[in-house]
Amino acid sequence: MAELTGRVTALLSEAKTAELHSGGCVLRMSLEGRSGVPSTGIYRNRGESGNLPTGESYIAPVEGTAEGEVLVDGSFAGIGVLSAPLHLVFRKGLLVRAEGPDAERLETMLGNNPGARNLAELGIGTNDKARVTGVILEDEKIYGTVHIALGSNDTFGGTVAAGVHVDGIITRPRLLLDGKTVVEEGKVHAG
Repeated sequence: MAELTGRVTALLSEAKTAELHSGGCVLRMSLEGRSGVPSTGIYRNRGESGNLPTGESYIAPVEGTAEGEVLVDGSFAGIGVLSAPLHLVFRKGLLVRAEGPDAERLETMLGNNPGARNLAELGIGTNDKARVTGVILEDEKIYGTVHIALGSNDTFGGTVAAGVHVDGIITRPRLLLDGKTVVEEGKVHAG
């Protein structure tokens, strides 16, 4: 898992653009100049830390660049396993509309803080033992899934400190980095 996570992290770091397809929706964003972060579970040096279970690569997209729509169909932090997909619409990097049975709960979590609506993270799960449980720290690690997050990203290369960071899981997306498919049909293609 650590080797795959490293390869995926390198792809994220090298990419200038990302295009996420889910349920007929497309969300595009810039990754230019940003560095991916690996979560391998290997912490050998003083000061290194992470969360468990492990197995993801993630990056802070360039603020203000996310445009389009995405269907989050797995789980969402603060909500748990979704009863139906959340349809999220982004303009200029910010969530402008959420639709679905749990949309009101999401809106309540985000409140009136504009920074909370920032598309903060794009991540790829690399742990083939992780399953959808409703606990986001496991769900975001599921092999072949993609997750996005709203809110803060200043601790991993972004510029937004919003006081909130909530992830949502897309279970069977297609993700392209610089036009090359990296995730599709529950599989990670990382060379």
